[in-house]
Amino acid sequence: MSTTEAGTGTAVPQQAPGPEGSVLFGALSSFKKDTLKLLVELQRQYGGIARMKMGPYLVHQITQPEHVKHVLQDNARNYVRGRFYRGFNLFFGRGMLTTDGPEWRARRSITQPFFNRTRLRESSGTITDTVEELLARWQKAADKGQDVDITDDMMWLAMGVLGRMLYGVDLRDHADRLMPAVRFSLKAMILTGEVKQMLPRWIPTRYQRRLKHYQGVLNGVMDEIIDLHRSGGGSPGSVVSALLNATHAVTGKPFTQTQIRAELKTLFLAGHETTGCALTWTLYAIAQHENVRAQLDEELQRVLGGRTPTAADLPHLPYLRQVVDETLRMYPPIWLFPRDTVEDDEIGGYHVPAGSTVLVPVYAAHHNAAVWENPEAFDPSRFCPAHQTKTATATGGRAAGRDRYDYFPFGGGARKCIGMDLALLEIQLAVAMITQRFRLHLVSGHPVTPGALVSLRPLPEVLMQIKSVDREAVGA
Repeated sequence: MSTTEAGTGTAVPQQAPGPEGSVLFGALSSFKKDTLKLLVELQRQYGGIARMKMGPYLVHQITQPEHVKHVLQDNARNYVRGRFYRGFNLFFGRGMLTTDGPEWRARRSITQPFFNRTRLRESSGTITDTVEELLARWQKAADKGQDVDITDDMMWLAMGVLGRMLYGVDLRDHADRLMPAVRFSLKAMILTGEVKQMLPRWIPTRYQRRLKHYQGVLNGVMDEIIDLHRSGGGSPGSVVSALLNATHAVTGKPFTQTQIRAELKTLFLAGHETTGCALTWTLYAIAQHENVRAQLDEELQRVLGGRTPTAADLPHLPYLRQVVDETLRMYPPIWLFPRDTVEDDEIGGYHVPAGSTVLVPVYAAHHNAAVWENPEAFDPSRFCPAHQTKTATATGGRAAGRDRYDYFPFGGGARKCIGMDLALLEIQLAVAMITQRFRLHLVSGHPVTPGALVSLRPLPEVLMQIKSVDREAVGA
């Protein structure tokens, strides 16, 4: 994948293939019009690496597993948060998600212990207690024959779990303020080149007034939680207390109010939003596939018999995990990992210049027909170990199954999602409890499509009919 420079004998890496696009904007208009479609088509047309212009920026899309590993793991020091994260600073601030190097390590080291797998399993009762409160709400809706937008309810559930397990408070007490702020921020953080986003902040447009309002809402709620802990009213075992008592490893000073607030916003926005989306998509997929529902019912009845699951039950519920894994393949909540290149690099024999952007689109990689047989079909059995080995043998692939970076819903390398174990634990316990108690049916005339916001949100809503399960019928 290289040419020889005339008269020197020096190999010069080639440019990766890709679309030409318009003279001025390149592929930017296609990206704005239907982001997911563009990313999937780029992968299918150009393979594991594609080069394109997006407005004034040079962008490479990477989906080949070894290339993804190179960017996220092997040469991760050369790939940093960049221009695509500038919009994130509007609401996250300079927290764990938007920083790099020693600054990032200093922040992550404080919160890492709260995501210890053993610690999470020991606290799993908090998750099931919170799910029980959701089931009580849904029982009232079922009794009245009311349809429910499960997206909001899954966010409400994830908010409750996150607050109780990490913040030492119930964030749902602030839900009336937080949820509108989240809905606005999900769109505002994605820089689309719209005029309203590009105008100077000091111009008092309606958009800028709303932006400042919702920034104030998020900051205000986090400040209330911090002040509660400062006054001794919060939990001493919370991440808030840990941040208040910590010394910054870089500066040697205590974390400031602004720094603590940024970490809390990061955990809140990244934590509850992605888990809520994953839960919504999982319930949506189960409702759409009766055969999946039937097999899941059989496993849950055989192992649980209608009782509340515990973390210790999950290894005995392999099909439940396969359903969750397949949902995360089809609808990865974190659908894109953008990076900026620090120094010139070469990927797959192609030149990637310093200062350019690399996109690692999880969604496109998970829908790659060269890796996944019939990728648009929802098929949990593809995550059955026996099925993986059989498929690899039949196709002459790896005997141990697929590559680590064929499937990476939580990223990879040192920046792998800190909340992965909490998310998987919460999703599995919640789905097991909900599926045993209710049957969900998508309301006709309400199509659902994936929205490429900060997370992969179901749009416009996931309106469900909720009916109580006839437990005798299930056990028959």
